[in-house]
Amino acid sequence: MRLSHIIINQANAAIGIHSESARQSMHSSPGDLQIRQQQGDMSIHSTPAELDIDSTKAWAALGKGGNLAWNKAIYSQMDSIFLQHLSKQVRDGKRMADITNPNNAFADLARAGRFWHNPVNYQASKPGYDNVRLEYTPTDVSTTIQPTDVSVAYTPFKPVVETQPGNVEIYLRQKNFIAIDVSPASN
Repeated sequence: MRLSHIIINQANAAIGIHSESARQSMHSSPGDLQIRQQQGDMSIHSTPAELDIDSTKAWAALGKGGNLAWNKAIYSQMDSIFLQHLSKQVRDGKRMADITNPNNAFADLARAGRFWHNPVNYQASKPGYDNVRLEYTPTDVSTTIQPTDVSVAYTPFKPVVETQPGNVEIYLRQKNFIAIDVSPASN
């Protein structure tokens, strides 16, 4: 024999939620920026620099220098040249006086005198790369700068904000329940 049974069914409640997000848009134009500055004042003051060029030695080396300096250079050699000529005259006189010499002293002296070298140096100074003297004297430069102010003007623009609100819908998708049944007894 079978007895009756109790059958209990139950279901929980279920909630449904449907939502749409809110939307927002923002537009903003760039602001207006203006920067103004007057030109600064700058002044520079300087005196001319000095350049001294002395080419006296170079012109003297080329034989185109001053006459007095050239004469002084020539005449300063005369003492030694006089002594050289005096000793040559004494040697030539002794040679002509030597009667034991088998050579003809007068002919030899005449031949040597024909190709005689002048000992006077007519060049007042020697040519060279450093005969021109340069002297440069720089001067000071004074610089004065007068700055000016800067004016900055900025005009902002308001942003345009648009908002579309969202939507939330909450509903009961399934109702909760408890069902109790009794099964029939069987024989």
